[in-house]
Amino acid sequence: MSFPGTFGYLRLIKTGTVDALRQAFQLEYPEQDEAGGIRPVHVSLDYPVEPGAYPGVWVDFETSLLQTAGIDHTETLDDGTVAAHWRFQGYAVFTIVALNSNECDGIYDQLVALTSFASQSEYPSVFRSTVDANGLVNTTWSYDRAEGRGQNAAPGTPWGSSDIVYERGMALQVIGEFYTAPESGQPAGIVPLSRIVVTAQEEIGGEPAGDPWTLTIPPGS
Repeated sequence: MSFPGTFGYLRLIKTGTVDALRQAFQLEYPEQDEAGGIRPVHVSLDYPVEPGAYPGVWVDFETSLLQTAGIDHTETLDDGTVAAHWRFQGYAVFTIVALNSNECDGIYDQLVALTSFASQSEYPSVFRSTVDANGLVNTTWSYDRAEGRGQNAAPGTPWGSSDIVYERGMALQVIGEFYTAPESGQPAGIVPLSRIVVTAQEEIGGEPAGDPWTLTIPPGS
């Protein structure tokens, strides 16, 4: 089922996170099972219910706050259109599912390495650079604190076998912002960050000094 015109910030965050994690696992996860076969990690917005989706990572987002940046606070687009400034915070939640404990733990370790530990590496993080490249929603992730979301092991798979399904969850806090202007023609009214124009004016003693200058959000976009 599709919902035209409703591709809002939540779906942008979730699909962007899935894309970033898929790219990161594709490049860095050792995809090999005990028999020497290939077992890629299936990353999805939905809980895996088919054998081919195991092992997998279910990506979700728990919103804890959504509010405007201030009372009657607005920004201006590059064409003069007025846009509302929104801020949000919540948790990106990763639920790892696998058919054996060792594999579940291995994916968890790799997930932590791709996100939190990446700041210690001299090489750019594929996951972090991909989520940072979102041109519609600007986010800041708390990579230095990973919260647990429980673990479980129980017999019975979604397709009816008696295999044990192992689960382990992890969450990272995310804060961010975006801008909406329904008349802009953009889906759900969310406009590209590069269209936000900020005009700055230096003052000395309460009086304007020099010519005003413009900034884009984020800088250099």
